Amino acid sequence: MRITMVNGLGRILPLNAISWLTGKIAEITLPKSLQTSLNTGFAKLFGIDVAEAEKPISEYRSIEDFFTRKLKPGARPIAGELCSPADGILSVSGLAENATGVQAKGLTYSLKELMFGMNSIETVSLKAWATIYLAPHNYHRVHSPITATLKMIRYFPGELWPVNKPSVGFTPHLFTRNERLVFELETPEGTLHLAMVGALNVGKITTPFLRDFATNNGFLKKESPQIFCLDKPVSIKAGQELGTFLLGSTVIIAFDEALAKGYRILKAWPSRSIRMGEALGQQS
Repeated sequence: MRITMVNGLGRILPLNAISWLTGKIAEITLPKSLQTSLNTGFAKLFGIDVAEAEKPISEYRSIEDFFTRKLKPGARPIAGELCSPADGILSVSGLAENATGVQAKGLTYSLKELMFGMNSIETVSLKAWATIYLAPHNYHRVHSPITATLKMIRYFPGELWPVNKPSVGFTPHLFTRNERLVFELETPEGTLHLAMVGALNVGKITTPFLRDFATNNGFLKKESPQIFCLDKPVSIKAGQELGTFLLGSTVIIAFDEALAKGYRILKAWPSRSIRMGEALGQQS
């Protein structure tokens, strides 16, 4: 009954348009004194730690500018060779049977479909995964969990269902239905795939590697998946920035079989808080 109700609301409400509008509202710039008051109220409402922000709160020109803030240098030291890509809750992790991820108790989804779309690559075997949920109070830039080479980014347009606990527990195939940006990170040991999954009120996802690109680009957004092969492969260090969310969402990483043999991912039973840069696992 609850699943039917959730799906029914999604069909009635224009979730992508609502999210796009939220993003546009967050871009609005007010006179400095008013904007500072708004930023301060926003920070108090969501419990944001302003002390670690790169700039004083009065220097952020809009809610979007404040929400996508960078941090002071050294605020997130990188621990080990495999680190958390984001601040948030490490909700689930572990070995993947038949390339299947666990969304919530009783609900699973295809990691291959998440990372490669409907035309998933049969020869790729995904053997381990982890999911990190970002709440509004978290730092919302996403970083590479490993030192690697970035050659390809994939964009999959889709719906924008909420990714909070109730929605994750009652919306089938939520992560593969939602809009997402996927980074393919190659290492000598194997490949790590990282998906930035959009959600309700995520006005957009951006990345410094694609100029003038943003997801959920209003009512003119492309409906077909896009594959971006970078002109020159980019050497990425563990902890280097990959992209930015507006408002809360989810990051999912998956290891191919070769890379999974070399690392053991931190267990998330029960779920736990984690910050970008903290160790996410260790070498086997």
